[in-house]
This record gives sequence, C-alpha cells and structure tokens, in this order.
Amino acid sequence: MPKVKSKSTAAKKVIFKTPTKGKEAPVSPEQRYKMIAEAAYFRAEKRGFVGGDVAQDWLDSEAEIDRLLQKSSASAKDEITTKQAFQKKLEAQLKEWDSKFAALTAKAQGAKTKIQAKIESEIVVLSNKRAAAQSTLRELRQRTGGAWVDLKIGAEKTWEEMHEALDRVISRFR
Repeated sequence: MPKVKSKSTAAKKVIFKTPTKGKEAPVSPEQRYKMIAEAAYFRAEKRGFVGGDVAQDWLDSEAEIDRLLQKSSASAKDEITTKQAFQKKLEAQLKEWDSKFAALTAKAQGAKTKIQAKIESEIVVLSNKRAAAQSTLRELRQRTGGAWVDLKIGAEKTWEEMHEALDRVISRFR
C-alpha cells in the first residue's frame, strides 16, 4: 500500500505550486480546481479510498484551498502596504534634506569667501549622496515581491549615511 500523506502535506504540496520567484502568481479558476481536486484525492488516499464521502472530501478541500489562497493573498497585500509605507518615509526624508540643502546654500551665499567655498564643497558631496539616495528610491519602486526587502537594508544604510553626513555639515557651519 502506498505511503499515506497527511492533509497538511497535501495542502502544502498544492500551495507551493503557485509562487514564482518571491511573487505570488494569481491563481486561475483552472488552477484552483486542480488544487481542490488534488487535495480531495489526498483526503481519500489517507482513508485508503475506503468509506467516506467524495462530495464531502471535495467541499472540505475547497474550503481548505480557499482559506490558504486567501491567507496568501492577504500576506501579499500586507507586503505591498509595508513597501509603500517605507517608500513614503524615504520620500519625506528626501524633502527634508532638500530644505536643509536650501538652508546650507543660503548660508553659503551669505558667508565669507573662505567659509563659502567650504560650505559649497560640502554641498557638492551631500548632493552626490542625495543623488545616490534618490537612485536607491527609484530602484526600490521597481522591485516587486520579496526582492524589495533585500534592497531595503541597503536603502536604510544609505539613508543613515546621508543623515549623518548632513547633520555633521550643518553642525560644522552653525
């Protein structure tokens, strides 16, 4: 007699067919039907194909597959919401930096020639770091699924370096 698979093993086997490289693929009605059919088959197999009710196996499997698909869909939506919140945080930080750049530029224009040159050279360095941060944000927007999470770590490091450099320059010229 073949090895009997548990209900949870059957469901996992079916569900893992849908993801594609960190991104949940939409499930077509045909795919859903096949998932339910496989899960119902495994339920009957678990009983040794003896007794039970085929219709009830189908209904139980349908409920299980729908619950798993709904759970998968909800986690994908949560990930999108998290990504959007992170992007908004970075965009707000860029706007804040831009206002600080404007203040530094104004200070440079009103400063003596020697100090003005130092401030302007620091502004060039900060502008390059800001451009790198903007590039990171653009790349983050293009990433989908779990791939954006890998970039998030690098973005946070870039943002921290930019924040420290800007604070250092501002405190030096107060």
